[in-house]
Amino acid sequence: MSKKIAIYGTSEAKVPVKQRYWKRRIDGVKQRYWKKTTRTKKVEESVRYEFHGKGKDLYKAIVKAHKIVPKGFVDVSAKEFLKEPERYGYEGEWIEKEVKSK
Repeated sequence: MSKKIAIYGTSEAKVPVKQRYWKRRIDGVKQRYWKKTTRTKKVEESVRYEFHGKGKDLYKAIVKAHKIVPKGFVDVSAKEFLKEPERYGYEGEWIEKEVKSK
């Protein structure tokens, strides 16, 4: 039987900033593009992780999630999160946090 656990609250993370710039195409038309920059800005937002899976994997995912803040609302298997945590969140810190299990 699969178990579920949720971590939610507010967090502060450094998010990469995109920059808009104009480029002239070969046919002479100016067009806007978005480009990722190396700059980051601090963002405070409401976020939530929902993990499901075996108890041992849930425990490991909760420990790993203390340093990695989710990108908004994330519902993922604990095994998948442990394989690639950077895919589901940014490196940051939790301001407020609450853990609930079902």
